[in-house]
Amino acid sequence: MTNEESLTASNGNTKNNTNSNKDENTEWQLAEMVDAIAAEIDRAEDTLSLKSYARGKSMAIKQLKLDIEVKLRRTSDGKILFRTTDPGENSATVIKLDFAQVLESQLQGVRKQLDQPISTRPLATLPGITEAEIKQLNGIGIYSVNDLEGYTQTAAMVAELSRKTGIADSRIRIWRQLPFLSEVKPAKGLPGSQVVIEGDNFGDRDPNAAVLFQGQPAQILEWSKSRLIVTMPEVTGSGVLFVVIDGQTTNLLSWEAISVDLGVRNITIIPDQPSAGELITIEADLINQGNSSSDAFEVQWTVDNKPQPIQSHGPLQPNQRSQDSSIRRQLTLEAGSHTIRFTADPNHKHLDLNRANSTFTRQIEVKGLNQLTIADFREINTLDPLVNINYPSADINYGPGDVLSLVFRGLGRLDPKRGAFVPDIATRWWWSENKDKNTRLISFQLSENVSFHDGKQLTTADVEFTYQVYIKKLNSSPNTRVINIIRGINVVNDRIISFEVLWPFLKEEERKDDNSDQVDIDKDDTITPIDRDQIQSRQNIDQIESDQIESIEIVDQSRPRPIDIVESQLPRYIASVMTIGIVPRHAYNQKSFQLKPIGSGPFQVETFDSGKEIVLNAFPNYVKGSPRLDRIVISVLGQLDAVTEVVSSNKYSAAVLPYTEKLHSQFKNRKNWTVIPIPLKKPELLHLQSSSLQERLPNDFDTNWNAHLWYFSNAVADGD
Repeated sequence: MTNEESLTASNGNTKNNTNSNKDENTEWQLAEMVDAIAAEIDRAEDTLSLKSYARGKSMAIKQLKLDIEVKLRRTSDGKILFRTTDPGENSATVIKLDFAQVLESQLQGVRKQLDQPISTRPLATLPGITEAEIKQLNGIGIYSVNDLEGYTQTAAMVAELSRKTGIADSRIRIWRQLPFLSEVKPAKGLPGSQVVIEGDNFGDRDPNAAVLFQGQPAQILEWSKSRLIVTMPEVTGSGVLFVVIDGQTTNLLSWEAISVDLGVRNITIIPDQPSAGELITIEADLINQGNSSSDAFEVQWTVDNKPQPIQSHGPLQPNQRSQDSSIRRQLTLEAGSHTIRFTADPNHKHLDLNRANSTFTRQIEVKGLNQLTIADFREINTLDPLVNINYPSADINYGPGDVLSLVFRGLGRLDPKRGAFVPDIATRWWWSENKDKNTRLISFQLSENVSFHDGKQLTTADVEFTYQVYIKKLNSSPNTRVINIIRGINVVNDRIISFEVLWPFLKEEERKDDNSDQVDIDKDDTITPIDRDQIQSRQNIDQIESDQIESIEIVDQSRPRPIDIVESQLPRYIASVMTIGIVPRHAYNQKSFQLKPIGSGPFQVETFDSGKEIVLNAFPNYVKGSPRLDRIVISVLGQLDAVTEVVSSNKYSAAVLPYTEKLHSQFKNRKNWTVIPIPLKKPELLHLQSSSLQERLPNDFDTNWNAHLWYFSNAVADGD
């Protein structure tokens, strides 16, 4: 070799030498680089030791820093390989290595313990391990069994290793020969049931071993190396199951405690403030709060500590609220405090999760029934106010028709003291004079808050319908009176209606007394009656339809001779027409109307047994306020002797008898009865009333119009 060749070779500047260096620039791992540097440091330290000894000086490498510009590549099996950049090549990746001397005390926390026995076996020696699993372990720095042991010192570390590598927890435990669980059978069941737990490495039975579910210990029945049988604790819902053996915790398995939890949350009462003798509906709020469907079970009501017959109930799905008929019951109770209890599954046929919530108890306060009982000798066959009108001059006796003023209300009523016309469902009325004819226009404005017993509002359409039916469809003596008086009807709007009526007053000098405005229209020869053949029989009332009435027009009858008009209160013969009970247009065509009608009065019909009894219940939405009486019972006894007998026995709070001097004398001196002949001037009826019944007395004009204000002053009267 020449000197030039030698120089060239040593400088490495020739092209061939450059290519040779590139060929030697192979890829390496960081561990290989550290191993190489450590070897170089060892040789350098040896050299410095010799020189230090020879020269009598102390020399050593204190720190070594290397910055290496590299290229980086990651292989498919997760390895990271580096390669130093070639001459003339640039890279943004730089490895910075800093080797420095540290003290012995500083090594304690980071130095690997090499004085303990370790397993030098490779991962491939683990039982059943696959190449894929080895790569997964290598990917997080585990290359030997010793590494695996270091990474799995606790149950939490095993679980974390399983999560990072995707290798099943039980597989890792098999390699480490730790106890593990593989399956629980069944995966769900009732609390208290037996469960089989399979796994391995359980070893001999540890007296301190525990099987825990949701932190609650299960009773261990059997133990073997790979199988446990336990009784599950009383827990709810889903949770994890694990075993503690020799202080080591196994992996976790899921298990669900299926449960039935029949919970009674409330008892509702309708009405919420019931009265004695009133029909009460009680209903239990029952739901299955468990996570499993129940089988059919039984329920039981208890009233005042008296168990009622047990009833069957169908299955309930999880979170299903019961709609079974057995959760409802209807009953009547006496006045006072009562205890109602509902129990689901009273005989404990289900393994109910919480027995305490399967029973609910509620107190009911039942107020005394403020009931008025009336005995009447007159029979009543219909509750239709357009048929049963109790005019004194009526040629047909339809019985105690005055009871209808409790069920129906008219535009006005007769004041009980003076007999003057005053508004009822109307808030006001007014009239205007027609000088060309002997008629006047009377207008009425209805209250905004009048409603029928079925909740529908009463409007002028119902008023018009009532009078149209009465004029065109019914055949009775009072009907003739209305036809002769009313000459026209005009609905202004929903609240205002007007009537054109005859106003045939006598001249002032012809009046005989102050009651001349109460002339009997049937006897007044100034009125031309309508031909009765034009009136349809009332027997066809069931065939009336609303759409038929809507098109009816009142036919103008022949006019009587003109009469001088003298201003006065509304005449009695007109006032009596304007007190007719208003019927609902939407319901009057029903055949059942005569037996259970719908009105707007303070009481509504509960039952009507023709010729025997009428039961009226208070209508709480009555326009003038809820009645003070809760119920009125009218017994139609028919025979006078029967009425007299029950009155004498104080069985009733009031009674209606035919007037005779003998009966009047028989009862007028009794302290517990108030006796009133009706009417006072020429009595036809004898009203008897308990002295405890307050607010008003019967009168000549309208006996029952304000019965909603009656009350008992001393004690509540109990009906039969």
